[in-house]
Amino acid sequence: METMHTRRQAWARHVQAWRGSGLTQVAYCQQHELKPKALAYWIRRSKQTATPLTLVPLALQGPSAAGELLLQHASGWRLALPAGIDATWLAGLLRGIA
Repeated sequence: METMHTRRQAWARHVQAWRGSGLTQVAYCQQHELKPKALAYWIRRSKQTATPLTLVPLALQGPSAAGELLLQHASGWRLALPAGIDATWLAGLLRGIA
C-alpha cells in the first residue's frame, strides 16, 4: 500500500521532470500514463507549498525603553512583542508566518 508520503514524493518527481521536459502537461501525461488533471493538481500544490526560504539582513538595535522585541519584514509589516516572550512560542509563530 502506498503511503501519502510516498505518493507526494512520486508526484514531486513527476512535477520536476515535467518542468524540465519542455513538454506540455498533456504530452507528458501521455508519455507517462498519467491523468492530466492529477498532474495539474500536483503542479498547483507544489506552487502553493514551495515558498523559498531566504536569509534577510538583520539590523540590530539597542533594547527599547519598553522592553519589547520588534520584528519587521521586508514587505513592511511590523510586530512588537514583549521582551520576555517564550522562545518556543516565538519559534512556532515564525514557522507559521514563513
